[in-house]
Amino acid sequence: MSSEQLTTLAKVFALKQLPGSEIELQGEVPFDAVEPYRTEALKHLASHLELPGFRVGHVPADVALKKIGESAVLEEAVERFMRDFYPALVAEHKADVVGQPKVQVTKLAGGNPVGLLVRAAVYPEVVLPKNWRTLGEEVRLEPVADIITDEVDNAVTSLRRARAKADAPDTDPKAEVKEDDLPELDDAFAQGLGDFKNLEDLKTKIKENLKLEKEQKAKDKRRGEIIDALLKKISIEVPAIFVESELEKIMGQLKDDVTRFSAHGRGLTFDGYLAQVGKTEEQLRGEFRGQAHKRATLQLVLNKIAEEANIEPEEEEVKTEMGHALKHFPDARPDLLKVHIETIMRNERAFQLLEGAEEKA
Repeated sequence: MSSEQLTTLAKVFALKQLPGSEIELQGEVPFDAVEPYRTEALKHLASHLELPGFRVGHVPADVALKKIGESAVLEEAVERFMRDFYPALVAEHKADVVGQPKVQVTKLAGGNPVGLLVRAAVYPEVVLPKNWRTLGEEVRLEPVADIITDEVDNAVTSLRRARAKADAPDTDPKAEVKEDDLPELDDAFAQGLGDFKNLEDLKTKIKENLKLEKEQKAKDKRRGEIIDALLKKISIEVPAIFVESELEKIMGQLKDDVTRFSAHGRGLTFDGYLAQVGKTEEQLRGEFRGQAHKRATLQLVLNKIAEEANIEPEEEEVKTEMGHALKHFPDARPDLLKVHIETIMRNERAFQLLEGAEEKA
């Protein structure tokens, strides 16, 4: 069918707004609109049919139809019709849809109009508070305390214990390292850890890194408080598909963490982890759902900030980051990786604006 014909069919559908940033489109299309898809539908279904006396993919159409049934063929024809019709339907009703729609065939009989009920998630309206650019002024950055000698000494001791375990790989990884087994604390020990001149140089670098860690924690804490203050001022009907997407990311990260933990000699599977915490995967998903909802809400807000502030990553910066990422993940799909990197860059710039950074000219 032509785009004009599809648009004409879309005009008779009624649009209804639903809770949770969803819409419902309901109407009928003439059977003549679906019938042209019937031949391909039957051919597709017949290609997977296994019948005695026929090779797979070579069952005659009339024989296949008797086995499959007309109703199944028409259902497949409607599904194929919707692939062409759905874009025209949402375009006609100016619906900013996300994800895949749920299509229910409410009426289907040869020669009669086909009844359709389509439900889809739509991108929600996001309204930022008027003072979003100055919210960061209300949250102060906590001062960072100086690093004391005990903190440096504790870090050095941890390095000595790690070196002792590395030098005795056959020992039980859970076993405590005895004091007598710790390597001598001298310049040779420091030089063996990396590009350090001597023990004093190692301690200096540790002190600097501990200071940087504390400063980063303070910045992260302030960022989190700014985010909480912003989200309290915003109400968004987040589509379930966005929440589910974030939930999958959280669960995926947890499973990756368990795998990495296992790779370090712990021998723990994800099922073993579930047994250890005494919960099912569904229970964990339920516990993480609130966090997933917050993350989905925040991403929608950051998208809106990027839109209002005209934030768009520099193409050269994106290419550079992609080059670095592909060295570590050579099997990654470049198109998906590009979107991921651009999102991270936009998010970071939006965070910086919230924290009080000046916009680029």
